[in-house]
Amino acid sequence: MRECIVHFKLIRGASSKMLRALIMLPKDKQPEISDFISAFAQLGYQVVLENERELIFAPSAAGETYKLDITSIEVKGETEEATEHDGELRAILEHLVRRGW
Repeated sequence: MRECIVHFKLIRGASSKMLRALIMLPKDKQPEISDFISAFAQLGYQVVLENERELIFAPSAAGETYKLDITSIEVKGETEEATEHDGELRAILEHLVRRGW
């Protein structure tokens, strides 16, 4: 089994908070949408996928107004230290690291 750490932003109105979730994966499996939904449910967030390209989830219950936005996915045991879901975000981070920010 490998650890998959999902870094996500909880957005409620004008405020946001960075959080993490843990998914345990078999060695040959990559995380799927259902894995994210299950991990969020374990944290008390009942969600559905709202935007597949950006990996943004919305509450499935009427009246709830938060959003969960996955910012990065780190799979332990991969050849790279962190596997990002968003190539643009990864490029920006690598550029900032090279510049010493």
